[in-house]
Amino acid sequence: MIKIIFITITLLSLVLFYLGTGKIKKILIISILWLSSIGTLSFYSYFENTTTTPPRFLIVLIGSISLSIYLLKTLRIKKINTKMILVLHSLRLPIEICLLQLYFQNQIPKLMTFLGYNFDIIMGISAIIILLSMHYKKSFHSNKILYYWNINGLIFLSIIVLTALLSAPLPFQLFAFNQPNIALTKFPFVFLPAFIVPLIYTSHFLTLKTLKNAS
Repeated sequence: MIKIIFITITLLSLVLFYLGTGKIKKILIISILWLSSIGTLSFYSYFENTTTTPPRFLIVLIGSISLSIYLLKTLRIKKINTKMILVLHSLRLPIEICLLQLYFQNQIPKLMTFLGYNFDIIMGISAIIILLSMHYKKSFHSNKILYYWNINGLIFLSIIVLTALLSAPLPFQLFAFNQPNIALTKFPFVFLPAFIVPLIYTSHFLTLKTLKNAS
């Protein structure tokens, strides 16, 4: 069941990002190709072998960084739909619930959940609160709130990304040797570092650029 939920979250992320950034078909096609490639490799357990040199997971890391850079260079802030992007950020709440379940299944360490050092659940909840405020208070529009909210989002996301990397059974592992982060090498959870994280990073930076230009 958790796999189906996570696949659904991934597809929702793709659709919401597509709608929130100007409906650029080229990016949609590239995203689908990337998801298909990574999904196929992870489905056949390619990334679960962490003893190779260099680590196979480098494909995911290099690919996700490249995707982020490409999106930032390609997308235009004039086409950003702030509300749709906030809906995308609200998916961080169910993602955190999935991570908690993975911890209970001994697939990730506790420190990667909101019971440990993962504060990203705050962003998911607060995104919903901001959306509700925009809906029920038509006059709600505070660039300052959104600016600092996005800054905090980048900080919280960077914390969990670094924690996840240093908890994985890779050459640079520093944490969680008793219960390492093995879930994110498996299908479909590999979509989190390979695709969802780049989308969230990009969304934050694009929104910050939009707010800066509006000020």
